[in-house]
Amino acid sequence: MKRKRKVYRLLKTLGEARELLFSRFGALAPKIEEVRVRDGLGRVLSSPAVAQRSVPSYHQAAMDGIAVNASATFGALPERPVTLPKGPNALPIDTGEPMPGYADAVVMIEKVEDLGEAWEIREAVYPWQNVRKVGEDIVKHEIILPARVRIRAYDQGALLAAGVLEVSVFARPRVLIVPTGSELVLPEDAPDPLPEGALLEFNGQMLKSLAEECGALATLL
Repeated sequence: MKRKRKVYRLLKTLGEARELLFSRFGALAPKIEEVRVRDGLGRVLSSPAVAQRSVPSYHQAAMDGIAVNASATFGALPERPVTLPKGPNALPIDTGEPMPGYADAVVMIEKVEDLGEAWEIREAVYPWQNVRKVGEDIVKHEIILPARVRIRAYDQGALLAAGVLEVSVFARPRVLIVPTGSELVLPEDAPDPLPEGALLEFNGQMLKSLAEECGALATLL
């Protein structure tokens, strides 16, 4: 008698499988845990991340040059420069340094000539030109990242810059993978040549890695 071959005909679509999964487990709520931002790469936020400080937190120079009050440079041109005496109202400044209280602009160093006792300004600047103002990148108390976002490397940088050291994330799902079958042999334990009827077990590792790519904690037994 000829043995009838079993054929798997009723395969489920991805949509059907997803619907089946959520119909049985959709009511389960994942646990919430706090993690350091430095350890949060790839984790999914359970609540919005809010800036604890502005970035920058003070007005700072965006160029190397001379910190000035912009109005003192009005009218300056290469052929008709403005001369400003060196002193408390025209100070050298480097990129990133805090702006002096009197200053609201920076003349690029390439547009300045050092005359010894004075600066020759060859190009006028307008108020706040070449200045990074408070909160230009991030404003304190604004939402940096919404909930249910996976944290990327760039996000870690933004969070740390804004004074966020810890975030609330969803706990990673735990996945247990148990390949079964007396014919299965681990590649590490397989003799050479492989006995007839024995099969190398490699799908378990593939499933484990796929689960880990999705952010799960996978265990292969």
